[in-house]
Amino acid sequence: METRRLQEMGGGTALVSLPKKWVTLNHLKKGSVVTMEVLPNNYLILYPYKQEASEVKQIEIQYPPEYIKLLINKVTGAYLTGYHLIRIQGKSRITLDDRGQIKKAVRNLVGLEIVEEDASSITAQFLLEPTTLTPEKIFRRMHLIARGMVRDAIDALVEKDKTLAKAVAERDEEVDRLYFLMVRLLRSAAQDLQLSSKYGLTAVDCLDYRVASNVLESVGDSAVTIANNIDRLPTSLSQKIGETLKRVATSLEEMQETAVKAFLTKNADEGRLVVNRYLEVTEIVEGLTREALDLPSTLGASMLVIASATGKISQCNIDIADLATTMYPMIS
Repeated sequence: METRRLQEMGGGTALVSLPKKWVTLNHLKKGSVVTMEVLPNNYLILYPYKQEASEVKQIEIQYPPEYIKLLINKVTGAYLTGYHLIRIQGKSRITLDDRGQIKKAVRNLVGLEIVEEDASSITAQFLLEPTTLTPEKIFRRMHLIARGMVRDAIDALVEKDKTLAKAVAERDEEVDRLYFLMVRLLRSAAQDLQLSSKYGLTAVDCLDYRVASNVLESVGDSAVTIANNIDRLPTSLSQKIGETLKRVATSLEEMQETAVKAFLTKNADEGRLVVNRYLEVTEIVEGLTREALDLPSTLGASMLVIASATGKISQCNIDIADLATTMYPMIS
């Protein structure tokens, strides 16, 4: 790391010399134009105004692998680490079953499309322009889907609606797809100061978005856990339990809305409001747990799973709010 002392010209203009090595590496000379951007944390980044088009980041994955799941894992890993072109090259023809699994994996990755295919190879390319997306937009979308999943999962249980329960599971796949896209963008921004500047994010912001998005993904998983219990309920729930679960759904919706608002605005007051909802939900969950112990074994076991999942969702909302202001001393 180098340090430079500022010099002052007439009129208060401050000057600082550039490292000769950096100037040489970027082929700059007298009269060259450079671009300066101020980051949200007041750091200044400097780069040449005209840069050569960056080389397309690509990777080749060999087929057949030891087993197909390993290949799919490599494709997903290449996507998350920012590769734009992913080529699966076979030493032999790709089987029909393996081809189907590869295509399904590609469809689960937002922005990745198959652009070339023959008997022994498949090439997929990331076609979205990163600057047209922002982590905030993706996060808001994840939040809206996950929040609706929780409400619908509980409604499906109370109303014994298997179609609605199935829809909850399908929407979880969309949350997963958005989470993978979020990870890709955040990793790219962490490695590219220009991109992070366009997003208006600091390194800490990137880390916070990664954590918060992972928490929302867990909310979706818990909603699926609740919905899946519809087949394990031998009878319809009692009116009392149904009303209690509906009340939990409302509290969780409001809790998540407040937690997300606190996270996006970094508003500590909003974050502390989440605690009130958390305590309310915790009390209800503890009541459901006690009631479950008095129910017939199969129904009681399902209610314990449901109570545990709702408790986990409320904890997830605390985790999101904690990124705006420290929450845990208030709920311990």
